[in-house]
Amino acid sequence: MRHLITRLAAPLLLAGAALMGPAGAQTAAPAAAPAASSALDKPRTPGVMRVAVKPAKPFAYEENGQWKGYSVDLWNAIAQQEGWRFEWVPMETVPETLEALQKSQVDVGVGALSITEEREKVLDFSHPFFESGLQIMSPVAQAGSIWVALEGLASAPVLGGFGALILALLLVSWLLWWFEHKDNEESFPAPAWAGFKESLWWSTNILIAGGCENKTPNGTPGRLLAVVWMLGGIAFTSYITAVFTSTLTVTRLNTQVRGIADLQGQIVGTVEGSSSDAYLNKLGGIPVEGHDTVDSAMAALLKKDVKAVVYDAPMLRYWMSTHPAENEKVALAGDTFARQHYGFALPVGSARRKEINETLLQLRGSGFLEDLEKRWFGSIQAPQGL
Repeated sequence: MRHLITRLAAPLLLAGAALMGPAGAQTAAPAAAPAASSALDKPRTPGVMRVAVKPAKPFAYEENGQWKGYSVDLWNAIAQQEGWRFEWVPMETVPETLEALQKSQVDVGVGALSITEEREKVLDFSHPFFESGLQIMSPVAQAGSIWVALEGLASAPVLGGFGALILALLLVSWLLWWFEHKDNEESFPAPAWAGFKESLWWSTNILIAGGCENKTPNGTPGRLLAVVWMLGGIAFTSYITAVFTSTLTVTRLNTQVRGIADLQGQIVGTVEGSSSDAYLNKLGGIPVEGHDTVDSAMAALLKKDVKAVVYDAPMLRYWMSTHPAENEKVALAGDTFARQHYGFALPVGSARRKEINETLLQLRGSGFLEDLEKRWFGSIQAPQGL
């Protein structure tokens, strides 16, 4: 019965979560959010939860004195259903948020907090409510550059295709001479080197022009080979052309970085204290430049102060969707990696964890999370590899 009520109430919860500003679920507070330190120093208001919120668009951000975002809407829905009163405690960094939770200065952490093994040792987390992963943002290779063209020519698919074509050309030429030199010496002379040169000329003309007027095989084996080479040569040439064109196109539109291995020894930007920061430092061999926000890291990338930015895929994609003018300068490289999940963080042993998890499961079953994801990410391409 409770599940049915939740399902019927899901649209109302979504609307309520979207409209619910701080005043909708918390006690009276000034429009401007207080600094974290001053908010934590204040005596607690009985019956009012303290909810730490770390800005991370589009999961949590402040606009006109109101907190918005995917995680904010989800928390508002949970608090509304549970009848909880709370106040937001804005945090500037992830480490600051985690420290406040460890010290029980706040009751819940909201934002884009990844559930990691290290964090689970000192905190509790709700059930995951969003699947994510890391991705790389890198400058786009300059289209039309001679170096881009040379890179395309020197790529493994193109070089491999040309190598296979040459081998096939030599093999067919030799076989044709072997079949024809005894009975068709006029077109394919018996001396091996002289005959092979004529056969190679014939095979090359067939491949390029589709025919050779002054030479033709007379024997049945030679003619069968000629038919195979004519048909196969056309298909093979088309394939090589397609591979070459595709490689050049991808190279022109692709980023200067294609994977995490390309970042060895390169300065990489990320958000300080985030799971991506921990991942890069644990990986080793990649100098990391920490930034307070995604915007700051991306500014460093656009100024070429860093080789790339590594951060949570959905937030990088959101940044791209809100900065269309920069989409010709930077692009996402490769698939997502280091899969992770977001959850609400709580102090160890928090009694509210069970209630949050129960409500999360009800909201998931009612379709609320699906509707919420469409609302916030409907226009953003889903991360690859997830």
